[in-house]
Amino acid sequence: MSTAIELLKGSITRVSQTFVSIIVAFFMMPFLIHQLGDHWYGIWTVIGSLAAAYHLFDMGMASAVTRYVSRAFGLKNDQLANETINTALLIYLAIAAVIILASIAASFASRLFIDSESEKDIIQLLVLIIGVSVALEFPFNALAGVASAKLKFHQVALTRTSVTLLGAALTWWFISEGYGVVALAVITFCTARISNLCYLLICKAAFPALKFSRRLAAIDKGKELFQYSAWSFVIAIAYQLRNNVDNFVVAGFLSAASVTHYAIGLRLVDYVAQFLSQATNMFVPIFTSYHAQENSKELHSKLLFITRLNLVAALIAGGGLVIFGEAFIARWMGPKYDDAYWVMVILLIGRMMGFANHPLNSALYAANKHSIAAKLDICEVILNLCLSLILVQYLGLIGVALGTMLPLLVLRLFFLPFYACKAIEMNAKDYFLCMVRPILVIVIPTSIIFFWTKTVIELHSYYEIFSLALTMVTICGIIGIKMAFSENEKKELRKLLPSERLKFLI
Repeated sequence: MSTAIELLKGSITRVSQTFVSIIVAFFMMPFLIHQLGDHWYGIWTVIGSLAAAYHLFDMGMASAVTRYVSRAFGLKNDQLANETINTALLIYLAIAAVIILASIAASFASRLFIDSESEKDIIQLLVLIIGVSVALEFPFNALAGVASAKLKFHQVALTRTSVTLLGAALTWWFISEGYGVVALAVITFCTARISNLCYLLICKAAFPALKFSRRLAAIDKGKELFQYSAWSFVIAIAYQLRNNVDNFVVAGFLSAASVTHYAIGLRLVDYVAQFLSQATNMFVPIFTSYHAQENSKELHSKLLFITRLNLVAALIAGGGLVIFGEAFIARWMGPKYDDAYWVMVILLIGRMMGFANHPLNSALYAANKHSIAAKLDICEVILNLCLSLILVQYLGLIGVALGTMLPLLVLRLFFLPFYACKAIEMNAKDYFLCMVRPILVIVIPTSIIFFWTKTVIELHSYYEIFSLALTMVTICGIIGIKMAFSENEKKELRKLLPSERLKFLI
């Protein structure tokens, strides 16, 4: 099966997985709050935050394993791939042992913060179960890169979707029967093990030459992984800070209630970004293969093509959110949250630009030049905090949103392309020129639709909002595909269509 078809299958199933996860979370959250009560649901949320913190123990190692395993496959060197996997496995086993010890310590320490004697044992058990569950996931990270390099995105996504639905069904039944929060922790533990086992089977099927042996681990390979992962770790920390700093600024300078208004706009932007990312963020293994083969021409060609594809998707999705977001927020949350719309619009500008040039990030990871992205991320977080602290005092929520958007926009639009193109030996002029046609092609019809919806019609119901949004996406999508790509690129896109009758669209 061709690479294009595999990527299309992966894109569709990853988007579907994200959609299912969002729908499940949408329904399960009020159910759990009602069944467990505010108190125990709050405790579960705090323990979940602790589990998220444990994932920082990865230290960027997963991205390093992905890069070097993909490189080994690009060189058609199974021995090198097995050396990387087994070296990573020893590292991850050590990390898992540390997390288990940390979980035991945290479980006993949690008793010091609980006043109720009847709750101490339960909370200690919850902390221990979730901590051990996270620890047991880490050894499977040694296989990071196998499924993606072999383009098995669809199998991984289908597995995760199935496990999500299984977990939701088990949670619904056991919690409805009154088994409480401990049952929720046990279900989380068991479904995670099922997911890990399925992932192992997928990787083994994709890479039949996979072997596990301590003799295949190498000290020099471990040093190589740590050198690569150091900058990935910095990027992960910057990502966490970027996602959380705004809430602290809003709460500190405005109020806790204002955080809710800001979060509504941010949540809509996050949902759009998740869908887009799941659809197209799959190219690190492919770029790594080209880089390993020293095929710069193909790397540059695919990078420009994917950038145009991302930009078209970002302009259509972002334009749709700008056009219909105000009516949706009014219908979803009520008219008193109208200030969330402008927060959403401002944040959307930066995030969509970041998504459009994400292929540059993938190319930097493939070329082991991701330190450039890490340094820019550090600058972005610092500027974000400084600008938000200043602007919030004059512009409130809008000031915080601007403080987040401006550094992201400037650094991603100018600095990242300049340094990234230099690192992968590509002409920056070619990169910027590849973005001109998609912008002109998509901005014109979306602007017309925007002014039409604002001056001619009023949107009130979900049906009106979603039906018009679907119409807008269809029209702009057809225009974008027909006019934003070169003839050679459209030939590649035609290969993705399952029916000859649909090829006239491209």
